[in-house]
Amino acid sequence: MQTIEVSVTIYQEILSRRKGRESISKTLERELKPVKKYAIVAELERLEKQPGEDISVVKERLAAKKLAANRL
Repeated sequence: MQTIEVSVTIYQEILSRRKGRESISKTLERELKPVKKYAIVAELERLEKQPGEDISVVKERLAAKKLAANRL
């Protein structure tokens, strides 16, 4: 693990984004992760709750989104 120096303002901002007693490193990891991964997971959870969706349709949608995300 490496040590970095940040201004007081940035340090206070990091502390304000913590969830409970979460470590600063975990807070930074969570805040810096790409949002697109969470969007795909949310889409999958939404599709699981919908009755009547054919699995092939779900796979095609997720594959298309994955390809689009890889192009960015």
